[in-house]
Amino acid sequence: MTSQVKFVRVDEPAEGLRSRKKAKTRIMIEEAALDLFASQGYEATTVEQIAAQVEISTTTFFRYFPSKADVVLCQQDGHLPELRRVILSRPASESGLAAVRHAMLQVWVPNVDPEHTLRAGLAVANSATLRGLYNDLNRTWLDGIAEALAERKGLSSPDEEVMITARVALGVFNEAIRAWGNGECGETVDTMVERGFAALTRLCAEWGAEWARTV
Repeated sequence: MTSQVKFVRVDEPAEGLRSRKKAKTRIMIEEAALDLFASQGYEATTVEQIAAQVEISTTTFFRYFPSKADVVLCQQDGHLPELRRVILSRPASESGLAAVRHAMLQVWVPNVDPEHTLRAGLAVANSATLRGLYNDLNRTWLDGIAEALAERKGLSSPDEEVMITARVALGVFNEAIRAWGNGECGETVDTMVERGFAALTRLCAEWGAEWARTV
């Protein structure tokens, strides 16, 4: 992603000017960090190097990101509360899996930043440290989805069915992102997610039919 200078009208409110400046600085930090991670590796890159690349102090860097890992992972969990809210708002007649599917398509998919996702994915793939942190993040997603599904069923904590539903739904989403990132089908993210859930539905029908024949 390349930054494009956008002139601000002189009569724009000061708060708008400050917000635009902060957003621009944040993007510059992200791009510099991801460039360095790609060229020399995540572990070998220091906060000082990232800050120098953007011509800011390390103090300024930490005002935007708590750590260099957050440059890669910070965008990943911000929409979890909204995802939970949408899951809980779905009709009671809808299955848990369908509720999560709708929530993902409504909340997560529209907020996928293609460029950031691809570059961050490359950084994670090439760093054992980031892979571990990403696994922790996946656990946060899993717990958040499972807790919402449990609350939807009136449970005090997730049961086996809820955990299976949450794991399967998250697996479909992660596989869709992986396939999209690898350019395997040339489709958009939302199409890949829809295809993933459609494939799961077909598989469940096949498994159900096989199970019925054996009992």
